[in-house]
Amino acid sequence: MNYSYLIRSLCYGLIAMLQPLALLQAQGDGLDALSYGGAALGPWFELMAIGFVAGGVLFLWTNGRLRQKVFSQSKALKESEMRLNNLFDHTPVSIIEIDLSAVHGWLMSLSCKSLVELDTFLAAHPEQVVEQSKRVRVLAANRTVLRMSGVGSLEAYIKTLGGERSPELLAAFVAQLKVMWEGEAELTRELSCRGIDGQPGHSLMHCSAPLVAGRPDYSHMQVAFTDLSVLRAAEGKLQDVEDRWRMAVMGINAGIWEYDFTTKQTFVSERWQEIIGYKNSELANAGEEFWLRLHPDDMAEAKQRMKDYLAGLTPSYTADFRMRCKDMSYKWIRSHAMALFDLKGKPLRMVGSHTDIDEGKRAEDALATERERLAVTLRAMTEAVITTDVHGRVLFLNEAACALTGWTAAAANGRLLEDVCVLRQEKTRNSLQPIALVAISSRQVEDLPHQSALFDRSGAPRLVEGRCAPIHGAKSQSIGAVLVLRDVTERAKLEGDILRASKLESVGILAGGIAHDFNNLLTVVMGNITLAMLDSQAMEKAGRWLQDAERGAMRARELTQQLLTFARGGEPVRSAVNLAEVIQEAAQFALHGSKVRCDFDIEKDLWTADVDKGQVGQVIQNLVINAIQAMPDGGVIHVTLSNQRLGIGAVAQLQPGDYLCISLSDTGEGIKPENLAHIFEPYFTTKKSGDGLGLAMVYSIIKKHLGHIEVSSELGHGTQFRFWLPAAPGVIPQVDEVVQATQSYTGRILFMDDEEPIRQMTDVLLQRLGFQVVLASDGASAVSSYIDALRAHQRFDLVIMDLTVPGGMGGREAMAELCKLDPSVKGIVSSGYSSDPIMADFRAHGFSGMVPKPYRLSDLAKTIRSVLESVPSVGKLTD
Repeated sequence: MNYSYLIRSLCYGLIAMLQPLALLQAQGDGLDALSYGGAALGPWFELMAIGFVAGGVLFLWTNGRLRQKVFSQSKALKESEMRLNNLFDHTPVSIIEIDLSAVHGWLMSLSCKSLVELDTFLAAHPEQVVEQSKRVRVLAANRTVLRMSGVGSLEAYIKTLGGERSPELLAAFVAQLKVMWEGEAELTRELSCRGIDGQPGHSLMHCSAPLVAGRPDYSHMQVAFTDLSVLRAAEGKLQDVEDRWRMAVMGINAGIWEYDFTTKQTFVSERWQEIIGYKNSELANAGEEFWLRLHPDDMAEAKQRMKDYLAGLTPSYTADFRMRCKDMSYKWIRSHAMALFDLKGKPLRMVGSHTDIDEGKRAEDALATERERLAVTLRAMTEAVITTDVHGRVLFLNEAACALTGWTAAAANGRLLEDVCVLRQEKTRNSLQPIALVAISSRQVEDLPHQSALFDRSGAPRLVEGRCAPIHGAKSQSIGAVLVLRDVTERAKLEGDILRASKLESVGILAGGIAHDFNNLLTVVMGNITLAMLDSQAMEKAGRWLQDAERGAMRARELTQQLLTFARGGEPVRSAVNLAEVIQEAAQFALHGSKVRCDFDIEKDLWTADVDKGQVGQVIQNLVINAIQAMPDGGVIHVTLSNQRLGIGAVAQLQPGDYLCISLSDTGEGIKPENLAHIFEPYFTTKKSGDGLGLAMVYSIIKKHLGHIEVSSELGHGTQFRFWLPAAPGVIPQVDEVVQATQSYTGRILFMDDEEPIRQMTDVLLQRLGFQVVLASDGASAVSSYIDALRAHQRFDLVIMDLTVPGGMGGREAMAELCKLDPSVKGIVSSGYSSDPIMADFRAHGFSGMVPKPYRLSDLAKTIRSVLESVPSVGKLTD
């Protein structure tokens, strides 16, 4: 309110009222003037009246304005008081108004007693501190104080102060005493206290006294308490974090470094220096100290990583490098850092750590080397290796395992072992137990059952053997398993071959002995039949029966020849053969009377075969007969012939070289899987009328030719036989020449055989051919006769000797002796063991020809002619 304006208004009104009176006094006596004519008083009274009216009006107007301003100012004052009270009550800071005038008076009394050291007095009289603290009078307290104290009114709060003072409050009171003693108006102090929940807290106490006439008024002192508990808790957490980080850095044994991009200076910690062998402060904090110590081979990569990070290409800087130590050795360091950038992205400071990883790095290198050796070993292994976790899921496969199962390592990873490695019993096809889980649960090495088959991803079976072992961790707990498998399919085939060969050998021993004696008998029979057929009178009377007898004997010879195929040491008598003609002729012969036909697919310019023509023909006949029996309602046999030049490993059972590959497939009923492995065994047959020798003979003949045969079959879709025989590219096949048995010859022949009937029969046959014959029963007598002939200058043109003489010198030993006596001697070997190796390679033993028993006269005559027509030589006697 503008009080000066109001006062001025009142003054102006009074002046206006007093002006007429002043005029009267100025003119003399008022009564005289009043009576000086009525005309003189009139104006003055009018002026007075006007003045009083104007003053009254002015007073009333001024009074109204004054009342209005007083009301407005009172209202504003009340609003301001309400705002102050509201602010005082609702501020989050605890505020108390206290009266310390009594305490201040006590201090003044002490001052009057010439007390100089208040601290000394208070320390000596602690009871005075307690007593004076009780004289503090609380005038006001805001709601924050009441809430923090747990009371609802000021009176209740004052009552709480009547109790015992805590040491913290007494210490704060002592500080207030010192402030008043010094005549100061303010005090700030941190105070420890406990809340109503009993938990310790922290407050900042600020005391201030208003100044009156320049002196502090301690009767209205205000005390504000700011709660620092949250701040102190945050500081404690921050300190905990700092402690944890400090302990973490100490725990990882890392050295700290900092680089200032502005000053180009580098700071390194004590531990950073210790890592490379220096003591604290031995290294200058120079910017180049770091880069100068890096190994030259690691410099470029470390700088590139730093460049990439500063360019924002990587989230942090991390690099492994070698750093030069004090002793000039190098140590592996792992550096990790992050930078502080300005608003423009320019780096200001970079802070990082150095960790000594030398031992770990060298261990890593050693482990990597060992891992590489292990990887090379696993790759070089022919055994399949598969590792799993404790749940039987695949973790690793080596290359052999990938090849065996048909799975790639990436595709198999994480799958169950039984899904990748499908194991079943070979014959029953029953699934095997999950071997990895069995090994893990039993904690023992588990072997695969005998005759286990693995079915690869395409479903093809492979015969395998192996074992599975549990893998134990550091605490001996099972953490997985390792399965090692070996593909024994080929070995099983080889074992089967060996078993079949053993069976064949056993049969051959028996068959050889029987066939030898039987061939000797057949030789006598066939020779006598031939002699009978040479007799015209006998032919006229019994020619038909003699021919039938000869055919029967020839059939018996063929049967014997099948037995001799299994004879021990029997070798084919090889020659250059047109294999296409042999196979076509044998196949067509076997097809007579059947509903089956043969389709031939023969490669152009087919190579010549180096085989025994008769034995290969027997192979084809037996295979064709089998195919006919598999197609009782008729069908087609597909025969293909092709040249093949095989390299190393092309066919595992064959040596590299030139071969003829023959494939014979039918569309019959096929062979059952359980029978497929036994078809080449002697006497194994599924036919009621079969003898079990057909395919056994096929197998034996091909093996003795140094060839190989394979068979594949699917029930309902037919069977395919594929075999390889040695080829002789560029060799011209031999052409058979027919020799008439009635042709006349001349010369002397020495014939040796241990069988008397054969000697007598052959003597007659050779004489019928025109030869002079000398007989011998064994090799020794033959050598003696040959010596006598040389001495008498009646040398023999030809020697025919039996190969085997029980209990005496045979043809091989006798021929060796004759070659010593007469290097130009010409000899023919004859034996009932027609598959004897000497028969197959007779020239190596000094013979010029061979004729197997039993033989026809035409066969004998043919052999004799071929030997005699060779270049003649002159014999001599050696003493």
